[in-house]
Amino acid sequence: MNYTVQVIGESVGKDGRKIIKVTKENFLDLMKDLRNQGFDHLSLITGVDRKDFMEVVYHLHSMKTNEYVVVKVETRDYKVPSVTGLWKSADWDEREQYDLLGIIFEGHPNLKRLFLPENWVGHPLRKNYDMKKTQYINMDEEGNDYATFDERGGW
Repeated sequence: MNYTVQVIGESVGKDGRKIIKVTKENFLDLMKDLRNQGFDHLSLITGVDRKDFMEVVYHLHSMKTNEYVVVKVETRDYKVPSVTGLWKSADWDEREQYDLLGIIFEGHPNLKRLFLPENWVGHPLRKNYDMKKTQYINMDEEGNDYATFDERGGW
């Protein structure tokens, strides 16, 4: 594979898939390169809380050549560019990672919580999420979800 940007490193995973690590500054250009090289399907985006930084992992597939590639990018400020303009399938995956890990996908057309109410405090899959504070999801008369907090030492 040829790239117009410099990558940090390349390796091969246990499953034989190529893994490409790239800086956040070169990330979007690399993704455009891969899209132009035929990786027409984004099958998964996931975030990993590494305690000192977040790692965002993208699984790409070329339907024509049946090749797979994994792209990893690190962020310390919880922000990475959105790839919804390249793959529509990124929409819900980016929203899920935003909701549960607090990763902000800059340029996403509708970045809001997917599973939890908008007023939920925190991101429950972060390592620093306080599990001792109880939050409840309730429903108002119109059927809209909202969060409330435990009165006994909660929020």
